[in-house]
Amino acid sequence: MALYKTDAVVLGAKNWGEADKMMTFFTRERGLVRAAAFGCRRPRSPLAGGMQMFSSLDLQLAEGRRVDTVKQCTLRQHYRKLSEDLTVMAYGSFVAEFLREFLPEGEPEPQMFDQLLAVLAAFETRNPRVTAVAAVYQLMEYTGMQLRFEHCVHCGKVIQGDAYFLMHDGGVLCADCREPGAEPFPADLRDFIIHLRDFDWENPDEFRIRAQLLVGAETILLNYLQSLMGKPLKSLAFIQQL
Repeated sequence: MALYKTDAVVLGAKNWGEADKMMTFFTRERGLVRAAAFGCRRPRSPLAGGMQMFSSLDLQLAEGRRVDTVKQCTLRQHYRKLSEDLTVMAYGSFVAEFLREFLPEGEPEPQMFDQLLAVLAAFETRNPRVTAVAAVYQLMEYTGMQLRFEHCVHCGKVIQGDAYFLMHDGGVLCADCREPGAEPFPADLRDFIIHLRDFDWENPDEFRIRAQLLVGAETILLNYLQSLMGKPLKSLAFIQQL
């Protein structure tokens, strides 16, 4: 079996057998990878500390016919709030579920990987709800399924001021292209979503959050994701229990 090394973030872990886990990693070099971590649930396993949600790792894996196998791991970063604060954990799970559902396996996305690391660090200091919504808008830009907000999805006209929004068409419509079923899309909501999408975690600017705009941005995002998946997101049940 060929061995390979990669930077990785744990996006999913399911108990398997008596002492094993089936893991989902987002890796810098190979994108989404699913792998078996044999014996990692034993207290003395050298893998035990690393096979936890949101751990940032130096990972060594062995390629397999059906599934890869975790051979070694070194913990690079432990995100305390993502492992100890239930609210932060719930919103982090929303980001992780998005990645598990919409990333194809085996396709590297190094810029997306770096963006995820910035998002995980932001969960340690920022409002988890705002962080999660901004993170998914940002990460969606790398998937080819992003919504369009600056130009009319029909005619390409630059949008200025109030407009309309149609989920089925993937974004904003100008007044001339308005279709039946299109919802009013106020300029302040559009600007707020763009600000979330373009927010720089490492060089943050002053950003005032209005509850009404956050709810609007969140509603558009969740409805769009559910329309793509054809089912509710499991992480929302976790969030609603808080």
